[in-house]
Amino acid sequence: MTALLAVARYEFRMQARKRSLWISAVLLGGALVVLQGERGPHHLPLDTPAREVVGTWALLFSILMPLAYGMLLADRLVRDRKLRVEPLLESLPHAPATRLAGKFLGGVAACGLPGLAALLIAVATELPKRHDPALIGWALVAFAVVTLPGIAMVAGFALVCPTLVSVPLFRVLFVGYWFWGNMLAPGLLPSLTGTLLTPIGDYAATWLLGNGATALFAGTPGILPFLRPDPTAATAAASVAVIVLFGLIPLAVAAFLAHRNARQTWPAKA
Repeated sequence: MTALLAVARYEFRMQARKRSLWISAVLLGGALVVLQGERGPHHLPLDTPAREVVGTWALLFSILMPLAYGMLLADRLVRDRKLRVEPLLESLPHAPATRLAGKFLGGVAACGLPGLAALLIAVATELPKRHDPALIGWALVAFAVVTLPGIAMVAGFALVCPTLVSVPLFRVLFVGYWFWGNMLAPGLLPSLTGTLLTPIGDYAATWLLGNGATALFAGTPGILPFLRPDPTAATAAASVAVIVLFGLIPLAVAAFLAHRNARQTWPAKA
């Protein structure tokens, strides 16, 4: 546990200090604020409940900001190989799975900072006109159920997949997947948009709206109908769990392979 926390703390500090993280988050978040449509939070009536206001803001930011996180984390494991520090890290007493888990936790925590900051800034702009302190509490809830699960899913794949394909290729594929699997209206082409696996948090945001309206495409008929149940509190919770677990799959596979390789090479090293 001590080794896990040490790796996570180091990874968090390193990622949180990167200017690219904050610059890209500001650019993408700012573009969303400026270009939001009629369904955006700026157009909500003043008597809109706090949970709906914050839920709309959380969904708005999650549409594009995770792109920055995926791009940033894509070179983390590959960079260790390029810098030739991977053999040194493998010689340390902690298991490869511990190092991988620490990188994941530290990366998620660091990428969560601009996500949380964006929501709190949005709340700060809403408070003077809505005068509802509940906005702050709902911002934390929205961060936990809409923003953070998507970051966890993105981080899991962004850390592991570039070790199988090149970093530039992963980034291109990731951008293509993001728009295909999150914002392509069901019915145009087969897509994962509107399913429990949608990492922008469509189901959780719909639960925050709480008025029977759908935040984006949650539950819209399309392929894989078993992944498109009607939006409810239960399906929102299921979506959060599925998104996080799905992001852990590549980490589990990578940890298993690293452990197996370590066991196979240990007699030779001995």
